Amino acid sequence: MNDGSHPRTDCPLCASSRLRYAFSHEGYRLVRCADCAVLFSNPQPSDTELAAIYSADYFLGAESEEGRVSTREMKRATARQYLSEIHRYAGAANGRLLEIGCGDGDFLVEAEAAGYHVTGVEYAPAACEQARARLTRGEIICGELEKAALEGGQFDLCVLSDVIEHVRDPLAFLREIHRVLKPGGGIFIATPSLASWSAKLLKENWMEFKPEHLTYFEPKTLETALFRTGYHQVIVRPGWKILTFDYVAKHFQRFPVPVVTPLVNLVSRLLPEGMRKKYRRVVASGMMVFARKTALPEKRTVSVVIPAFNEAATFQPLLDSVLAKTIPGLDLEVVLVESNSTDGTRELALKYQDHPRVRLVLEDRPRGKGHAVRTGLVHASGDFILIQDADLEYDLEDYDALLEPLVSGRAAFTLGARHGGSAWKMREFTGQRLLSSALNFGHWFFTTMVNVLFLQRLRDPFTMFKVFRRDCLFGLRFECNRFDFDYELLIKLLRKGYQPIELPVNYRSRSFKEGKKVSLFGDPVSWVKVCLKLRCTRIDPLAEVERSRCPVPAEPTREPLAEKALCL
Repeated sequence: MNDGSHPRTDCPLCASSRLRYAFSHEGYRLVRCADCAVLFSNPQPSDTELAAIYSADYFLGAESEEGRVSTREMKRATARQYLSEIHRYAGAANGRLLEIGCGDGDFLVEAEAAGYHVTGVEYAPAACEQARARLTRGEIICGELEKAALEGGQFDLCVLSDVIEHVRDPLAFLREIHRVLKPGGGIFIATPSLASWSAKLLKENWMEFKPEHLTYFEPKTLETALFRTGYHQVIVRPGWKILTFDYVAKHFQRFPVPVVTPLVNLVSRLLPEGMRKKYRRVVASGMMVFARKTALPEKRTVSVVIPAFNEAATFQPLLDSVLAKTIPGLDLEVVLVESNSTDGTRELALKYQDHPRVRLVLEDRPRGKGHAVRTGLVHASGDFILIQDADLEYDLEDYDALLEPLVSGRAAFTLGARHGGSAWKMREFTGQRLLSSALNFGHWFFTTMVNVLFLQRLRDPFTMFKVFRRDCLFGLRFECNRFDFDYELLIKLLRKGYQPIELPVNYRSRSFKEGKKVSLFGDPVSWVKVCLKLRCTRIDPLAEVERSRCPVPAEPTREPLAEKALCL
């Protein structure tokens, strides 16, 4: 096992060799992966250096009995906050809970009182003894998780509170947790986030840059780590904690930050004692991440969702081309949603109902493209989703480039930009210059509106080529039925925290004479409405999970499927 003294030549998350020096902190070099963007210490402090850092007075408040009592009560208040959020994600407290890095047991005491049968793993022997003395039924294991030799598949929930950033090999650590969790077991992670407001404000002076913090995550990099190690249904939320001003002041004294530390010291001298010791629910530098264990597939699958209504002219060539498509390293399934066409498309679709890679969903009537895509998303079983219209406007050869960032772990969401290549591939209908100019202006207008409302810099947010990990949809509920669904899907993924990579794709626009179905008057009004509504609507996937308690879908069948209720 590497003791950290030798520098890595590859990324700990995606194995890329494209590592770029970022800056140094307290004599330790921080490097960033040019592919997945994770930031980590390289080389890491040695075991001897870390042992010196983790001394008896490492934890704030340990210098006096009063400080220990005050800090303990504050941490228990934060533990209750975490348990409340965990219950929203996982339901009522029950079963076996494992906490890694449990310290002297503050969280375990609260978890045991909430109804869990608890087990803690802690490296420091003194903390282990204190934790054992405070628990009624729980077990404390002294040492490291990898050496504890825990029986596999025994825990319902694993909690990591300010731990994963200290781990030398995050993927190996998450795999070991995966092994000891029951099927469907949950994991809760609290860790500093590079996407937090304090990290963005303080930059290289961020108070979380410490020698003992070996890996620095943001939501997308931690989600990548979870995806690669067999977790799904991921939700990321701001990392609320219960703190006092006194504790914050001590933190900035221990870890000085230019300007901030003197300012905090000044405010501390001016505040009355009661205000300095008052509990406050704050979010400064952390994130909370929830996920569940799932089985790791031998081979990943991409689900191509194809909504079809009155597309007889292009339907069969398109579907045959998709089914003939091979993507190295991926299996492909087609989720075909046919909306009771009147031009023979349904009859063509029925010819594929026994194809081993086609899942045929038959709607009883047309309700709009958005409704058909929503239905297809429910029935998709792949790791990745790619939306494909039943026409021939887009080039299927672009699938490989769009999926590569997802497969490699560089991103969770890509867009195929029609206007992002060497040429602006705008609509141009022969003999209809006025119409094409109007549509091009509309594209510019709505792109600008989305970018302004949601603080983006996208070039083609409304492309049909939206490709994402299926797990991105977890905790989101969709309502739009027509072409406004393109906006709803994009915006809700953005609001959940997924920033897309835009990649140039080939595109040939068809005209209204050729079958384009967008309404020039009705649809733009609905696009404005959905953008304004979603700007003013709070997106809270955890609240959606809590509200719906969506059941796990049954295993897919190969018969044509009747439409069923959406629960995304």
